[in-house]
Amino acid sequence: MRGHSLPFGLVGWILPIVLIAGCSSTSEVSSTPPSITEPFISELEDEPTPNNGWVQVGGLTFDLTFACFAPGAGDVVAVGVGDHPTSGQAVKVLVQGFLGRPYVGLMIAEEVALEAALEDPLEVYVHNDKITAGAIRWQKGLDLETGEGESAGFGALFVDCLTYQGGLPDGY
Repeated sequence: MRGHSLPFGLVGWILPIVLIAGCSSTSEVSSTPPSITEPFISELEDEPTPNNGWVQVGGLTFDLTFACFAPGAGDVVAVGVGDHPTSGQAVKVLVQGFLGRPYVGLMIAEEVALEAALEDPLEVYVHNDKITAGAIRWQKGLDLETGEGESAGFGALFVDCLTYQGGLPDGY
């Protein structure tokens, strides 16, 4: 089982999707999950930047606007917001790239909806300011203790980091 140390559904999480980039890191990583605060979301939504990424889950593709963060040597965090392609509900994604700690999660309408399966390898790459991951096996209701959840299909993700903000998102 892959080590997911950031519980996606903990209280205080407003924006969870975490993606591990598999890069080396010298920065210290907190064992508590991030909390993306409303000021951060407001700043992201106010930016006129067009969609710079997407997340695919089965036959659905979520076009999102991502903000990218560079917290330390080789580490990357990307936070995306957008709308569900059929229901119009708010979608939030958090992608974290820290060595040995891959995780991807997605919220729909403030509810944890999908996470990458724990028992499958999660390969995330950062190259030329692009974050990619393929063959993500999505699960609903993932139990981080047992690694079990209901299958939700396969997918991928892509983020084009146009710029990076230093450090981590507020509340991380």
